[in-house]
Amino acid sequence: MQVTVIGTGYVGLVTAIGLADAKHDVVCVDLNKERMEQLAQGIAPITEEGIEEALQKNQSRLTFTTEYPLSDLYLVAVGTPERADGSCDLSAVQAVVKLIHSIQPDAAVVLKSTIPPGTTESLQEMYPSLRFAMVPEFLREGTAIRDMRNPHRVIIGTHDQGLAESLADLFKTNAPIVHVDPTTAELTKYAANSFLAVKISFINEIARLADIVGADVEDVAHGIGLDPRIGPAFLKAGAGYGGSCFPKDIAALTTLAQRQGEHLHVIEAADRTNEAQLEYVLQKIDPRPGLRIALLGLSFKPGTDDLRDAPALRLAERLTKMGVIVTGYDPAAKTLLDQKKTIEEAVAGAEVAVIMTEWDDIKHVTPQQLTANMKTARLIDGRNCWAFVDEPGDVQYEGIGRPGKTFSNNPTS
Repeated sequence: MQVTVIGTGYVGLVTAIGLADAKHDVVCVDLNKERMEQLAQGIAPITEEGIEEALQKNQSRLTFTTEYPLSDLYLVAVGTPERADGSCDLSAVQAVVKLIHSIQPDAAVVLKSTIPPGTTESLQEMYPSLRFAMVPEFLREGTAIRDMRNPHRVIIGTHDQGLAESLADLFKTNAPIVHVDPTTAELTKYAANSFLAVKISFINEIARLADIVGADVEDVAHGIGLDPRIGPAFLKAGAGYGGSCFPKDIAALTTLAQRQGEHLHVIEAADRTNEAQLEYVLQKIDPRPGLRIALLGLSFKPGTDDLRDAPALRLAERLTKMGVIVTGYDPAAKTLLDQKKTIEEAVAGAEVAVIMTEWDDIKHVTPQQLTANMKTARLIDGRNCWAFVDEPGDVQYEGIGRPGKTFSNNPTS
């Protein structure tokens, strides 16, 4: 089947490569001419495990252009950024659908962009000749190619039975395929991300209490995660969540609910807890003007160079405003911070190092690397991931919700 994918950002590009991997011919459309030329050369513009190999392997099935072709099926994967009031900016989606209607008024339009419940139905009313479906994406950055090839489920939201059958064939998988209406599909995406954010904020609240009462949040998470009703995923305490999905989607969903006269109290609380968790890390650092701090890991999670709403950058901004001297290190992401090429360079002369992203080289930075380069070998583990937590040497270590791992050589206050 020939498919046109509009937008070659994270979702669009991974979707296009996945479909080409499944032997479909895919035309990718993006207004960024430089990106199109780069992709045509087999060069991936994002860091993602396996993406460049998959891109190069499927070059014969992928076409990259800035022009909209005539097509029977368009997948729309353009951005829906957060507005200042927390709502979802749908201008790019609306512009794309309007253009599709002008060139192919009876085409099938499959929305992959994350859009508020009711959006697809509204577009269907505006453009009744188009055939709409909402198929949300559930890709995890760092494992997106794997997720595209082996999804846990495919949600197809449409009133068009013929289109639903075509999409079930397009996204053929051994995983469950769930057929719903478009609004249910839209809300399913928001509900999934919101629930995961709630789990993260829940365990972070438990971590703060663990620090007070003397428990170990890692053992607590293991204990409750063995319950199949709860499960272990997303029960990792740390500096809080970030990225392009959770913060934006929670803002959009809670704003939509408030406009409908409803308050999503649990989800709103998760967002407040996430902000409080970064403040908690800040308290552990105990910053003062002139303090030298090294942030180890800058992307919002390992396996990607994505910096959108990264906790490390939000922390760096607050520290800088306090007069703290901040350096950073990340093996993939590039920032405007005083970013160094190696961990040793980043921690040189620092009085505090803070792990903010659990990249492998950061997790395994040795006590000797820290003590040999830092002015004061003090490590705040914002991801509870340091491999030498039980053998810290002369490093003054402190995790999140693990007071028993705070050794006697740590400063106390």
